[in-house]
Amino acid sequence: MNKLTVIIILSFLSQEMFAMSFFNPGKTCVFSAVKAYVTYNGEPVKNATIIRRWEWKEEREERTQTDEHGYFEFPAAYESSVSRMLPIEIVIGQELFVVVDGTEKKIWAHAKRSADENSELKGREMKLSCELNEPMKTYGDYGLLQTLCSWEG
Repeated sequence: MNKLTVIIILSFLSQEMFAMSFFNPGKTCVFSAVKAYVTYNGEPVKNATIIRRWEWKEEREERTQTDEHGYFEFPAAYESSVSRMLPIEIVIGQELFVVVDGTEKKIWAHAKRSADENSELKGREMKLSCELNEPMKTYGDYGLLQTLCSWEG
């Protein structure tokens, strides 16, 4: 390749990258991936509905079921917004519920203040153990976090 060809290619790529960053402000992780076990009196909560809700631009919801071991997973959830280009604070309301006897029992409530994945637990993956008999606890060192779950690390 000659120098002129390289310069043309690099010029084109840099313009494409600028356009992509300008018109697509990037994805915001609104809820990191969750891997969790749910128990009641130490026994797995089997086939329970788990609800994950978050609110950033609008309220969203996803559902899954626990397996025979009380285990469930959600992949990371992402949204995009031009507001990311502005110097404003991100605040994303997050909640996890287990449906027990037709009633939603909250097991996680958090105000996420970073666009990064795994920022809920300061960079740790959300690998949770949730005992439904535990009381909700508030953890100030993780922003505003209330949960009855514990985590690795």
